[in-house]
Amino acid sequence: MPSDSDDQFDKADMILSDALQEFIKAGVSQEVYGMALLEIGVLAMVRLDESEDRIVGLVRDFIARAHQGMPPSPAPGQ
Repeated sequence: MPSDSDDQFDKADMILSDALQEFIKAGVSQEVYGMALLEIGVLAMVRLDESEDRIVGLVRDFIARAHQGMPPSPAPGQ
């Protein structure tokens, strides 16, 4: 049985998926919509009184996971 937290993440994923499709359809650059979504996330965490260290730690974890899921970058000049 999924937890309430799982249900909340599923709802958020669906909303973000729809938003991402709208950004792409509207021709918004990945940099711009990435910054907008990052701002929303950081502001939400700040409003929850999360510590700066916790927010930075979460962002570092997201970066590490993103790099793990990405193919290696080509060597410079390739």
